[in-house]
Amino acid sequence: MIHLAVHDQARLEAYPEGGAPAAGGRRHGAFTVRAAACRESRRRTSLLAGALLCLGAAWSPAAGQTPADSLASLRDRGQQLRREQRLPEALDVYQSLVLRDPTNFEDRFWVAKLESWTGRLPAADSMFTQLLDERPGEFDSQLALADVRAWRGQYPAALALLESLNRAHPDNAEVLFRLGRVCEASGKPREARSWFGRTLAADPGNAEAKAALTRLAGVGRWQTGVEYFGEQISSAPATNGTTASAEALPGSRVRWRLAATVQDKFGRTETRFGGELGHPLSGSTRLEWSAYVAPGADVLPRQAYGLSVAQKAGTRLVLYADYTFLDFSDAQVHQLGPHLELYGGRHWLVTGRYAYSSTRFAGVPDAVGNHSGSVSLGYLYGRENRVQVFAAAGAESFAGPSRDLIGGFHAHTIAVAWRQSLFPRLGLALLYAHQSRSDGTTQDSYSLGLVQRW
Repeated sequence: MIHLAVHDQARLEAYPEGGAPAAGGRRHGAFTVRAAACRESRRRTSLLAGALLCLGAAWSPAAGQTPADSLASLRDRGQQLRREQRLPEALDVYQSLVLRDPTNFEDRFWVAKLESWTGRLPAADSMFTQLLDERPGEFDSQLALADVRAWRGQYPAALALLESLNRAHPDNAEVLFRLGRVCEASGKPREARSWFGRTLAADPGNAEAKAALTRLAGVGRWQTGVEYFGEQISSAPATNGTTASAEALPGSRVRWRLAATVQDKFGRTETRFGGELGHPLSGSTRLEWSAYVAPGADVLPRQAYGLSVAQKAGTRLVLYADYTFLDFSDAQVHQLGPHLELYGGRHWLVTGRYAYSSTRFAGVPDAVGNHSGSVSLGYLYGRENRVQVFAAAGAESFAGPSRDLIGGFHAHTIAVAWRQSLFPRLGLALLYAHQSRSDGTTQDSYSLGLVQRW
C-alpha cells in the first residue's frame, strides 16, 4: 500500500503569514527622490549667479528646497510606492526617512509595517513593540503587531492583543475580522464564524467577512474518512484493503487521528489500528507521535511507532525531522530523515524528503541500510483542493515497509494525487502511483477516499 502524507497547512490559506494586505493601509506618508543642488552651488558668489542669470541659465526648483520639503517629497514617494505594491522600494525610502529623523513616529511605523509585509517578521515584531512602549494602546500599532504575531503562528499572543483592542474599540470591523481570522487559523471554526458574523453586523458590506462565512459554512471540528486501496505487483496476487479514520480538522491546535485498517495481501487478511497525536511546543514548533499495532500480523508491521518535530522557518517554509520504528514478524526497521514543505504564495507547494532505513532481519547479525528520497510539486486551489505530482527513488519511497520490499531492490516511482471538495462537508481523494523496480517487476497502486466533516 502506498502512503502519501503531506501535512495540511490550512492556516496558511486561512491566515496567510507574511502576506501583504492592501498597501495603502490606514496611514499616509511617502517618498520621492529629487535632485537637489549641492551645498557648494548655494555658496557661490552673487557675481557668478548674476553671470549665469545673464546667460539665461535657470536654477533647479530643488535648489532652494528646505529639509522639510525634502522629507515631504520622500513621504509622498513612499506612499506612492506602497500603492503600487513596490514594497521593498518603499521600505528603503522609509528607512532613509528614519535615518534623517529617528524621532518621527509615523515613519518608524511604516518601516515596521513594511518589514512585516516583506516577511521580516521578527524585526517588525520588535519595532512595533518599541512603538507601543512609547504610545501604549496606539490603535494602528497594536493592530499591526497582532497581525505580525498571527503570521508568526503566535495565536494566543495575537488573540490577547485583539481582545484588548476590542474592549477599547468595541464593534470595530477591522478588529472583529482579525479575531475571526486568528480563530480560524488556530482551529476554532465556531468561534471564527461568530467573529465574522459580528464583523458583518458592524460592516454589512464587508466582502472578506462574507467570503469567510461561506468558506466556513461546512467546517466543523473533526472529520471521518474511509479509503479503499489496492496494488498490483507483477506476477503476484492483487492486494486490497480499507482504512477507516476519524481525526481533527487540518489547522487544529491539537491534532489527533484514530484509524483502523483491514488488508488482504498474499492470501493473508490482517488488521491494524492505532492513532496519532500532535501538539505545539511553541508558536512555530510542533511535536507529533504515532502508534499502530497489528497483533499476529505476518505482512503488516506488528508494531509501528513514530516521532516527528515540525519547525516553521519563516513565512513559507516548514522543516521536519522524523523517526519511525517498525517491528515485523521477522525484521525490525528504523527509519529517520528530514523533509520540508515550501509554499510559493497561495497556490504552489514543493516538498522534499530523504529517509535512511536500517533493517535487521531475525537471525541475521548485520543490518541492511537503504536510502530513499522523493520530491513533489503541488498546486493548491480553493480552500483545501490540491493536485500533486510525486517522483521518488529508493527502496522504500512510497510503500509501507513489508517483507516483499525491505532491502530487496531499488525502485523509481511516479505518482499523482488529487483532493477535491465535492460539497461543503464532503471531499474526495484519489491517488495513482507506478513503480519500476530493479528486479524487473512493476507495481501499480491506487486509492480512493471520501472524507466527511462534522
